[in-house]
Amino acid sequence: MSVLQRTIRMFVLAAAAVTSQIGYSQDNGYHPFSEPMEFDPDWQFFAPVQLQDMQDLTARQRANTGYFATYDRMYVGLNRSDTEAASHTIDFTWGNRFDFGWMKSDESGWLFSASNISGPNAYNILPQQRLNQFVSADNGGDGPGGADGNPFIPVAFRNDQDNERIYYLHDSLNVGSFASFEANKVWRMEPYRYGGILEPMVGLRYAFFGDGAHNDTYSTFSIVDGAVPPAIIGNGESILRDHVDTDNHMLLGQVGFRYTKFINRWTLSNDMKFFGGHVYQNQSTSRTVVTSTYPNPIVVGDAPSSDGDTTGSTFSGRRDDASTIGFDLRVEGSYKATKHLDVRGGFGLLYFGRGIWRGATVTEQGANQFSQNQNLIMPGFTFGVALNR
Repeated sequence: MSVLQRTIRMFVLAAAAVTSQIGYSQDNGYHPFSEPMEFDPDWQFFAPVQLQDMQDLTARQRANTGYFATYDRMYVGLNRSDTEAASHTIDFTWGNRFDFGWMKSDESGWLFSASNISGPNAYNILPQQRLNQFVSADNGGDGPGGADGNPFIPVAFRNDQDNERIYYLHDSLNVGSFASFEANKVWRMEPYRYGGILEPMVGLRYAFFGDGAHNDTYSTFSIVDGAVPPAIIGNGESILRDHVDTDNHMLLGQVGFRYTKFINRWTLSNDMKFFGGHVYQNQSTSRTVVTSTYPNPIVVGDAPSSDGDTTGSTFSGRRDDASTIGFDLRVEGSYKATKHLDVRGGFGLLYFGRGIWRGATVTEQGANQFSQNQNLIMPGFTFGVALNR
C-alpha cells in the first residue's frame, strides 16, 4: 500500500470518528464535561416531556442523579405564646425555602436545606390622641374640658399636620421570626415492588427562633404648685413602652427518610425527620418612659412645654439553656411541566415539642416572663419549582 493510499485511509477513518461523535452529541445529548456529577440535562430545561419514554423507564431509572435544586414559597402559621390569653390561635405569614444538593451514581448523596420566615407581626394597635389633640367646647376655660365641664371635642387626626399629636399604642399578639439550615447525608435504597423508593438520611440542623413582646401603656397627670390648696399649673402625659426580645439558638441532630413514588407525570413524596438537641436562650428587656408636659390650659395644636423626656428608661438581659425535640413533616406532589423542570405544591408541619422561650412584658396581666419551656407549632402550605428533583 502506497503512502498516498495510507494517508487517504487514515483521513477517512478520522472523519468517520469525528462525524460519529457529532451525531451522537446531536442525537443523545453527549457532553464530555457532564461527569461526574452533572445530571446531563442536554441543556434543554424547557424541552417537552416525552410521556411514552417516561412510562418505559423503571423507578430506578426515573430517580434522578446529579445536581438538583428547588425553591418553595411558604405560607406558614405560627402558634401564639402561652403568655397570650388566646394562645391556641395561629397567625400566618410568608417565607422561603431552598433545597439543593446532589445524588451520585453510587446512589448516595447530600441534601442541604435553608428556610426563613419573617413574621407574623400581629398586634392590637390603638390610636391614642395626645393632650394637645383636643379643645374644649368653650375653646379654653379652666383647663382641659373647659370651666363648664363640657367633654373634649377631638380634632380629626388623619391629616399629616395632626399625626404628631397621636400615639399609636401597640400590644403584641404574635411577633416572631424563624430561620433554619440543615445538611443531610442521603442513601437511596432499592425500589419496592410497585415503584416506591425509600431514601434514609441522617444530618445536622441549626435553627433560630426569635420572639418579640411589646406593650404600650398611656397615662396622664396634673402638675400642681405648692400652694394650699394646690393649683394646677400644668398637665402631662406619659407613654410606657415595654419591649422584650427573646432568641432561641438550636443545635440539633436529626434522622429521617424520604419516600418517593412516580406516577406518569407526577412525583409524590413524603419527607419525615426527627430531631433533638440543645437550645441556647437569650432575652433582652427594655422599658422606655416618654413624658411630655403642657401649660394649663392646653391649646389644641400647641407644642408641649417639654416633649420626649426619656428619664427613667431601663435595659436588662438574661440567658438560659434548654433542650428540645420535634419533627419536620412534608407531603408534596410535583408535576413534570418540562423535561427537567417540575412545578410542585404541598403541606408541611414543623413542630418543636419543648424548650422554646417566648417572652412577655411586665405590664401584661397574668403573663409569665419566664415561660422558657414552650412548644412551637408551624403548619403551612408550599408551592414552587424543582430542577432535576
